[in-house]
Amino acid sequence: MPLISPVGRKALSVRLLTGSIYAILIAGAGTMVYPFLLMVSGSFKTDVDKNDFDVFPAFVHDDTVLYRKHIECKYNNSITGYNTTNRAKAYEFRTIEAPERVHSKRVADWNEFTRGWRVPPGMYVLGYTRHGDRMRLWKHREFRALLMERTGGDIDEYNRRFDAQAESWVVIGTMTEWLTERRYQLIGTRLEDAFYEFKAAQPAWFRVYPSLDGKYVQEYLEAVYGREIDEYNRKHATDWASYRELALPRTAPAQTLTRQDWEKFVREELNLQFIRVKPEARPLFAKFLEKRYAGKLDVLNRRHGTTYASFDEVPYPDETLHASDRLVDWAEFVKTVPAEHIVLTSPELEWRDFLREKYAGDLAALNRAHEAEYRSIDCVPMPLREVDYVDFLRHKSAVRREFATCNYKQVFDYIVLHGRSLWNTTVYCLLAITLALTVNPLAAYALSRFKLPSTYKILLFCMATMAFPAAVTMIPNFLLLKQLGLLNTYAALVLPGMANGFSIFLLKGFFDSLPRELYECAQLDGAGEWTMFWQFSMMLSKPILAVLALNAFTGAYGNFMFAFILCPDQKMWTLMVFLYQLQINGHQAITFAALLIAAIPTFVVFVFCQNIIIRGIVVPVEK
Repeated sequence: MPLISPVGRKALSVRLLTGSIYAILIAGAGTMVYPFLLMVSGSFKTDVDKNDFDVFPAFVHDDTVLYRKHIECKYNNSITGYNTTNRAKAYEFRTIEAPERVHSKRVADWNEFTRGWRVPPGMYVLGYTRHGDRMRLWKHREFRALLMERTGGDIDEYNRRFDAQAESWVVIGTMTEWLTERRYQLIGTRLEDAFYEFKAAQPAWFRVYPSLDGKYVQEYLEAVYGREIDEYNRKHATDWASYRELALPRTAPAQTLTRQDWEKFVREELNLQFIRVKPEARPLFAKFLEKRYAGKLDVLNRRHGTTYASFDEVPYPDETLHASDRLVDWAEFVKTVPAEHIVLTSPELEWRDFLREKYAGDLAALNRAHEAEYRSIDCVPMPLREVDYVDFLRHKSAVRREFATCNYKQVFDYIVLHGRSLWNTTVYCLLAITLALTVNPLAAYALSRFKLPSTYKILLFCMATMAFPAAVTMIPNFLLLKQLGLLNTYAALVLPGMANGFSIFLLKGFFDSLPRELYECAQLDGAGEWTMFWQFSMMLSKPILAVLALNAFTGAYGNFMFAFILCPDQKMWTLMVFLYQLQINGHQAITFAALLIAAIPTFVVFVFCQNIIIRGIVVPVEK
């Protein structure tokens, strides 16, 4: 009988009450759906937008957010690298704005310059390769895929070919490049060679050209004279309006203090690949080597692996990026050679040479074409900010697609390429379901069919196990399984949970509700106990068995702590253990993506079994 009669439901007060109840229920549902949508949205984010609490990722419809994410990843999440390259003062990528105006002539000149300049890979950094140690970006994944292709996906073959000791493919795929730093040198490994070969083959819009002007001004001059230009102007007797007007000269300046700054920066801080020494200094180089080796040419030949007949035959090194004894000698020579023999090279200087040739040294024509007011061609900056924005607009769809999939690709890569988590979890879940649907029904059937005198004592014992949390039994189970020698086995995972007191109690009640006449008729027809158990009890109990199977699956699939303790060997780790490790070292967005992916199997099982599960809830109540 309903609490409210059909006539009473028509009253205004009852309708208001009913509407209030529905409103409260909808609000309660919203409190569950809203955090879930935040997690879904957060799974697509990077550092730029990770603190934006929106239920729909802004980069999908907002080009400004997408541009910031692109710049963040192109500059490998280094705001210092972005600032020095673009002579900017941004504190974080989320504050960067697109250029208000793009000067098409500047961009066109730059593209013409890069097409005609055969730039060596050591002169630029490849973007989308590194985001700290937490995210695996576009080119990181592509380089790893290339290595897997070359080695047939065999990690042992990779270690043999590239002289590495990697445990899995997850940790492979990128290099950290600090091209302008004096300490950055390649050691000549096969992996480095493969990476530089890969880098040279990538499209130009992934390149980040380092700015020596930016490094000289922002990392050296500002550290010495302060972030404002006033102290620099006072000591150098200049009238620069800001540091942005300063540039690193190609050769040593004439002014004394400026020359001292230049020499200290070039001799001690700048990477040797940007430094050239004039051919006229060859005699000085020979004298330097003779003094350094105390006239012992055989020692030099042994260290350099050469057979020179005299110190005068020793040439300048033709490669200044790979570490070697020859490069150590060259670095020391650069510190002592007279400054007038030193000449710098860099993307900026090559760019200015291109402009000087194209506009025949006419500064006025260059200013008109670029709509600028350059003081000198030697101060023209690289238009990288505008070039980056034009490249972004041209490849916007590919960039958006990358950010829509990169976090999930990383999780899938981690699951597939790291250990045997998928196989272990599949075997564990299948064994758990099989044992749950075998042991528990047999025990419940025996208690239901044979009416043992101690049935209720046994049920009380089974129910008593529910009074103790799983954490209480974890240590005794561990010690018992250790004494039995079952650690790091599937048996250790499934044996402690194959009999469940609540499942036995539930099944006994369901079996008791079945008509006894069925068993009597079956016995009259000559059916055995197994036939009655399988053909009648089990076939009529599908709804409740589906509930037990789902519980066994969710228990095994979501098992983390117990699986981690019983199987300390990484080869036996289940999916939850691997995802936990990923969350420890991963980005917040990676964690959200991992949780969503981990929820998919349970959701799929529930969707396919929901009708049976609902029957398992409704049928016993009706009976």
